[in-house]
Amino acid sequence: MAKQATKTKTTADKKPARKSPVTTPKTASITEIAMIPLNKLALSPKNVRKVKPGKEDDAELKASIKENGIKQNLVAYEGKKGAYLVDAGGRRLKALQELADDGIFAKDIPIPCLIEDEADATITSITENLQRTAMHPADQFEAFDQMIGEGRTEEDIALKFGVSVDLVRRRLKLARVAPEIIEQFRTGEITIECVMAFTLTDNHDRQMTVWNAVKDSYHLQPYSIKRHLTETAYSASSRIGRFVGIEAYEEAGGVLLRDLFDDSAAAHMENPELLERLAVEKLQEAVKDYDKDWKWVELYLEVEYDAFRSFGRISPQEIGPDVDLVKEASILNAREEELAMLNDNGDWSDEEVQEYHAIEPRLEEIEELQEARRSYAREDKAIAGCVVTIGHNGVLQVEKGLVRPEDIPKVADSDEASLEEDLARPQVTAPTSSTPVPTSDPATALRKADGISQSLADDLRATRHQILQAHLAADYDIAYDAMLYTMCQKAIAGGYINETLDLSLRSFHVQNRQQLLSETIAQRMLDALERDLATDWMDLDAPEDFRAMSVLLLEDKQALFAWATAYALKPQLATDNRPNPVIEELGTRLDVDVAACWRPAASTYWNRVNKAHAVSVAREMMGDEFADERNRERKGDLATVMERTFAENAQEAEGLDARTAAKTTRWLPEGMVFEEANNVDLVVIDDDENHTDVKAEHKSGDHDDDQPDELPAFMKENAA
Repeated sequence: MAKQATKTKTTADKKPARKSPVTTPKTASITEIAMIPLNKLALSPKNVRKVKPGKEDDAELKASIKENGIKQNLVAYEGKKGAYLVDAGGRRLKALQELADDGIFAKDIPIPCLIEDEADATITSITENLQRTAMHPADQFEAFDQMIGEGRTEEDIALKFGVSVDLVRRRLKLARVAPEIIEQFRTGEITIECVMAFTLTDNHDRQMTVWNAVKDSYHLQPYSIKRHLTETAYSASSRIGRFVGIEAYEEAGGVLLRDLFDDSAAAHMENPELLERLAVEKLQEAVKDYDKDWKWVELYLEVEYDAFRSFGRISPQEIGPDVDLVKEASILNAREEELAMLNDNGDWSDEEVQEYHAIEPRLEEIEELQEARRSYAREDKAIAGCVVTIGHNGVLQVEKGLVRPEDIPKVADSDEASLEEDLARPQVTAPTSSTPVPTSDPATALRKADGISQSLADDLRATRHQILQAHLAADYDIAYDAMLYTMCQKAIAGGYINETLDLSLRSFHVQNRQQLLSETIAQRMLDALERDLATDWMDLDAPEDFRAMSVLLLEDKQALFAWATAYALKPQLATDNRPNPVIEELGTRLDVDVAACWRPAASTYWNRVNKAHAVSVAREMMGDEFADERNRERKGDLATVMERTFAENAQEAEGLDARTAAKTTRWLPEGMVFEEANNVDLVVIDDDENHTDVKAEHKSGDHDDDQPDELPAFMKENAA
């Protein structure tokens, strides 16, 4: 019984495909779907579509049917000799026939067709072509994005719909525009061209910022949107963009804004701070080639040519040109003229075009090589410097032989000055402009990439200065060396001081000192030192005060000397432009542990840098999971968590393990640490199963103890 039932069912299934579903047009039902062999179908002359679709549209349909099969039936009526004529679905029929010719489908493959009366054919064809609504473009590219979300690749989508991968990428790019802007497109408030303009960036916040700025425009244009999106970005074709290069910029994590809908449009570098940092770092490498030879070397991201008029000039010594280079230049000039004449008479060949365009760059290179042969005298370099910058063509530019106005040798007033002395003196061309010499500040560009503003850098510098000052004021030996060094620099190296003694002591002024430095560990150290100074003699009149000071105990004099030296200490961060290496050496010899005296708090650091920098530090110190979780938080909440995580008691406050806390409790912003003084290994010691401790051990250095006190002894006594 089971076998008989199965056989009957199979026969019934095959019946429509084997037998004509209709006997005559009059008896056909317009709701009946029949499976008609492909080779029995032909295009009806009653099909009203006469204008052929584009080849790309046909290719997309063909690819879709090839990958997915036919999803919609055709509409046909019975013709002569058993054929059926298609009046609705002509493009699908054509695609099926081409696929059969290609061997993809069998020529007699059954095709679902709705069979109707021939009298209705014209109306059906008109209805299908006029009364259908095309899919809204927004629905289309969002559907592509949904397919990506389902795990399909761009290549898969391109294959299924018979389009290029580039076209898929463009449609996916449109899908990444902020939903609020897409809704404006759906309602017809903006054009597809405007939506395309917004695709320059995938950042929805940036898109919405620009939308709010332009939405009330009388006649919104795509170029206006693009201008707003790129107003803070550098063009990849700008001098700094070419100098750094797209590859190096993207390797460093920079975001490149590309207009996928305009091949001729220049790409833009969306992270100007990062680009400037990369440019400065590249220029700093170039500076090393000149730093030892010249009195000074400055680097500038950009400097106007007129700025060099503020300097005096020293010319290099004349040296005969390289004969071989002169000969090569002569040959190239002659060939350039010859090619120019050939072009007047007809078109160049491809080889001649390449040859012509290669001549001028080589001539410029020869000129640079000849110029490089000219050298500067050692005595000239002793008063002159050079500027390293980026040329207008995006390549390194070095202006040599520049003399600052204050370094120009003065002509002797004495009539006895000999001609020989005049000739021995460096010959400097006077400045041609009274405009002050421009100042170089590459450190600011380096900090901007981390969101460190000038005011924050000033506060970090003041904090570091106070910590170093407190340590210096407690150490007579190092203070004495520092003061003696400064005195010798003025008295011996300068050679022009005529006064009996001209050593100025000025305290470093901090604008917000009360809020920034009043309750710090370093201030407590300074207060304790000042209370112990022997200053009673200062209440006497001169010269009695001098006599009283002179008979003080040596240790009292040393304390006063160290205090006064520390008072005059200059501030700096290790990342400042050309930081004074002696100040860094003072921090090293004093073994200043900045991390023990200052920790980055929300108010003093984390709320004042950009979120990206905070998340980057969190990733480096805590790992990807912690950083990704913090990245979802608001900046204020992130700053609070970072304060606890990088506090001295981070292990207890944030529940960190000992190894992680060992890193976060020692972390400092770049430029704050005295590198050699903090050259330590962090050692994790397991005392028992329930307790883990972390100790810092110095890698090297002359210290009496392997583990020096974090604070001077007098501070511990004072605290006790």
